[in-house]
Amino acid sequence: MAGNLSDPREAGLDVTVAALAGAEVLSLEPVAGGGNNRVYEAALADGRKVAAKCYPSQEEDPRDRLGVEFGGLSFLAQQGAGSALPQPLAANREAGVALYEWIEGEAVAASDPEARGPGDVDQALGLLAKLHELRLTPGAKALPPGSDPCFSGADLVAGIAGRRARLGEVAEDNDSLRAFLSGKFDPVLEGVRQRAMESYKVAGMDFGAAIPERERTLSPSDFGFHNARRRGDGSLVFLDFEYFGWDDPVKMTADILMHPGMVLSAEEDVKFRAGLAEINREDETYGARLSALWPLFGLRWCLILLNEFLPERWFRRVYADGGLNHTAAQARQLEKSEAMLHRVEEGNDGI
Repeated sequence: MAGNLSDPREAGLDVTVAALAGAEVLSLEPVAGGGNNRVYEAALADGRKVAAKCYPSQEEDPRDRLGVEFGGLSFLAQQGAGSALPQPLAANREAGVALYEWIEGEAVAASDPEARGPGDVDQALGLLAKLHELRLTPGAKALPPGSDPCFSGADLVAGIAGRRARLGEVAEDNDSLRAFLSGKFDPVLEGVRQRAMESYKVAGMDFGAAIPERERTLSPSDFGFHNARRRGDGSLVFLDFEYFGWDDPVKMTADILMHPGMVLSAEEDVKFRAGLAEINREDETYGARLSALWPLFGLRWCLILLNEFLPERWFRRVYADGGLNHTAAQARQLEKSEAMLHRVEEGNDGI
């Protein structure tokens, strides 16, 4: 019988893991850090360790997170994507549980650039280059779009509008959120949208047209040092591919550079920008799209940071960590969103 499994929501998890692994489970230890799922370190009777990941019920979270992550990592493993990704081992879709290679090592210091090595950005770029190369593999076409993909400027604007509308619904009962959205966010959004459309026009691009398939990439979406572990030999393994799929490399670039969970030094920022531009060197409009859409991606992040106000998103946070304080989390995220909005207004970190 597995020990250290105190949450009744995972009752019977040891039985599921044992069936998937083909070995008795000696212990299940919860792993801290998951924002949407529960992850356990499972010690098996045959001496192995595996990571057991429990995904929220699709009744509460309709997105097929298990299917996307396990399927995506399986495809990449088949294509020889290398040791920078955890190996998928087995999955039980009905139970919402998947087993992955257990990565021995430590979390990468996402918020402290000085704690990272000079080659860490190179390792990240190496994986992204490999994913971009694999887009040409015949089996890649069967992979789904990434989460909330943006294949055109219009896609990005529509996505922002959808997030804004949903937050507007819950803001009716929250004075602070309503004041921020109506008084600060909305005026900035309209100006940024107009400027982005004008930039497209000047560059001779169609704001409403989707980029060609050849210019799309296979994106991890939620990618960076915040989702990485360092093995004993210094190599990095990148985790959490629940949002994996086809997307515009411009969106991937903006998400990497803007992600609030990762602080980049000036040198790392420059290196990422140059490396991603090199990966997408055959895409003639990559630079123009990135420059035009950069402020809009910043506004998109303003709204993502407010997910704690959404009941359906808060469910996932509580599922992953039942000890969270809702009011404190909302106040913290609203402050971060205001800071991101200020960055967009200042425009001092653009391309």
